Amino acid sequence: MTKLDDIVVGVVALSGGELVGRIRLQKIVYLLEQKGLKSDAKFTYHHYGPYSEAIADAVTDAKFWDTLEETTEFRKLDGAPFSIFRSHRPMSDFQQLGELSQEGARNLLARLNSESSTALELAATIHWLTQVEKLADWQQELERRKPGKANFGRLEKAITLLKELELPPSSS
Repeated sequence: MTKLDDIVVGVVALSGGELVGRIRLQKIVYLLEQKGLKSDAKFTYHHYGPYSEAIADAVTDAKFWDTLEETTEFRKLDGAPFSIFRSHRPMSDFQQLGELSQEGARNLLARLNSESSTALELAATIHWLTQVEKLADWQQELERRKPGKANFGRLEKAITLLKELELPPSSS
């Protein structure tokens, strides 16, 4: 297995052995990368924000090596499919997650997993817009790219998450 395969499996294992959603997995790895994970995954901007094809490939590889299981279920509301990942490796296999200590990674994962996938998507996108694309008016661009997603307090949750993670932008 490659380092990135191990990281993907480790994210699931240190999240309690289960993680729901491909978008969630992508955004969690992106945000962990900003906190010093050093996975070497390259990200580009995609429909749901920062995306790494290498992470998608690592999921496929980990499934091949039987260290990760992926099942598909369907939302009751609209029938949309979603993935559930389960690690076949125990937490104790991951004393490090990339360059993060197990304790540090577990603390970060607990915080990240407490948010909705949409809040994670918004937080990762805000970070991308301000730090990669260097947009001064990221709020206007966020509304253009993700109309309606920043409603119902989700934007505020994303900004609060970034502040707690000490990631830019530190203020809105």
